[in-house]
This record gives sequence, C-alpha cells and structure tokens, in this order.
Amino acid sequence: MPLLAYLARRVLVTIPLLFLVTLLGFIITYLIPADPLAMVLSERAMANPQIVQAYRERWGLDKPPHERYLIYVGNLIRGDLGESIVTQQSVSADIARYFPATVELAVAATLIAVVLGVPLGVIAAAQREKLVDHAARVISLIGVCVPVFWLGLLALSLFYYRLQWMPGPGRVNPRLEPPPVVTGLLTVDSLLAGRGDVFASALHHLMLPSLVLGAYSMSLITRIVRSAMIEVLQQDYIRTARSKGLIERAVVVRHALRNAALPAVTAIGLAFGNLMAGAVMTETVFAWPGIGRYAVESAIKLDFAPIMGVTLLVAVIYIAVNFVVDVSYALLNPRVRLS
Repeated sequence: MPLLAYLARRVLVTIPLLFLVTLLGFIITYLIPADPLAMVLSERAMANPQIVQAYRERWGLDKPPHERYLIYVGNLIRGDLGESIVTQQSVSADIARYFPATVELAVAATLIAVVLGVPLGVIAAAQREKLVDHAARVISLIGVCVPVFWLGLLALSLFYYRLQWMPGPGRVNPRLEPPPVVTGLLTVDSLLAGRGDVFASALHHLMLPSLVLGAYSMSLITRIVRSAMIEVLQQDYIRTARSKGLIERAVVVRHALRNAALPAVTAIGLAFGNLMAGAVMTETVFAWPGIGRYAVESAIKLDFAPIMGVTLLVAVIYIAVNFVVDVSYALLNPRVRLS
C-alpha cells in the first residue's frame, strides 16, 4: 500500500476512535456521584437555589446527559474543548499553558531512556551470562518494578534533602526572572533570550524528574533490546560474519543491532506515549506545572471539561506515536507492508 494511501486510511480510522474516547470519557465522568458545583461554590452559595440554578444553566449542568454530550461534540468539531469551571478559562488555553512543561519533561526522559537503555541492552546481550549482563538485568528489573511515585520521593529525599546535589521541586529557581514565552519550553526559551543563568537552572531542575520518569522506560527498552539482540546474535548470518574474521564490535553494531532495531523502535515509541500519559505522578511529586498535574487538580475538583480535554489529548498522542512507529517499521524494513 502506498504511503499516502496508508496515511489517509489511518486518519480516517482515527476520527471514529477519538469520538469513542470522548463518549467513554463522558460516560465515566457522568457516572461519578458528585456535584462539581460543590467544589467551586461556598456552602452559603450552595444553600441558595437561585445561585445554584444560575451556575447550572451557565455550565450546562441542567441539561440531560445526551444533550450535554451532543453539545460537547458539536463544540469539539469547531475546536472548542469547553471551559474550566475552576480557572474559568478555555481548556485549550489551559492546555497550551501546561502542555510544554510536560513535553519538555517527556522528551528529556525519553532521551535518557534511549541513551542509557539501548547501549545497556546491547552490551548485556553481547556479554550474555557475564557480570555486565547480570547487572543490567538487575537494574532493568528494579526499574520496572519500583513505582514512579516511590522512586520520586526517594530521589528527592536523597539528592535534594540529604546530599543537596539537586534543586527542589519546580521548573526553575524562583529568584530568576523567566524569559519571554516563545515555545513554552523553558530550556529553549532561555536560549532564545540569551539567558544562560535561566537555562542552567532549568536544565538542573529537569534532571531529577526526567531520570525518575525515564527509569521505567529505560528498563523496558533494555530488556527488549537485550532479548532482540540475543535472538539476532544466534542467526546463521551472524555466524557467517564472524567466520569471515570480522571483529565482534562490527558484528554486533553493523549486523546485529540493525536487525534488532524493529522491536526497539516499538518500545521507544510506546515508551514516549507512556511517558506523556504517565507523567501524572512525577509532576505531582516534583510540583512540575505540566498537563499531568493539571489533570490531577481538575479531577480533585471534579472539573469535567479539563479532564475530557486531557483524556482526548493523551489519546491523540498515543495514536500519533503508534502511527510514527508503524511508518518507522516500514522504513527500517522494506519487507514490512503498510496494510
């Protein structure tokens, strides 16, 4: 199937999938037995039926569920994600403000996971059943098993409170004046503004949460790359390459790693999607002003429009990442058909 036809087909499949996500999200939020107005109005205001009715009419809470859903879908088609009851701003504006911080964190965590995970998996496979392999397996097992929130609290306690090697929660030193917002990515905006002090502080604040967030993905990538490499290293063409007198490094890097890249690409793509969606705990522990923290605060206050907006955003990211992975598959291995 040609690439353009494949692109068009995937886009067409995506549309009903996104509407299914909105329907499921709406049903789940509707089934929650709580009144969102109770979270934003005082007890005195809640005791006044006129005030309560006025708020219900303003936010559409007086309409039946199916009518509210149809109104939401109609607004969504026009690009309107609704308005937050708590911030009283459009959800699109709130997401645009919080999303860059999550992207910055997820990209840094993915880079750490790939830079550490791929070489560790390759070395573990090349040194199978040796000390390096055992150490890599133990590290990857710990990274997969340890919960992110517990690892985050442990990292803060050790590197911030006791050793004081890392800064505390937040994106930057609050004493520094932030640069003008261009991309929302603090490290990029500080470079564009020529603010080396802000860049250094932002990078320093980014290290610990990205290490914590990337630990699980790094472990997952290590395990998948190791398994793929072990399978490839047992193939006949690898024995042929060795029999020709090639050095082991050339056999591993030039012949084995390329053929083991397909499962690694899948793992990296899914890891990025998981990082975007799983940044909730990390952002909460490190007071990181990203989309995950925004979703948690919205859920606590029963602010349904932001919850739906974030759910839809995460679904779009997952779909986009899976699409990129599928195309990468076909580009890396022409024998894989886009179908």
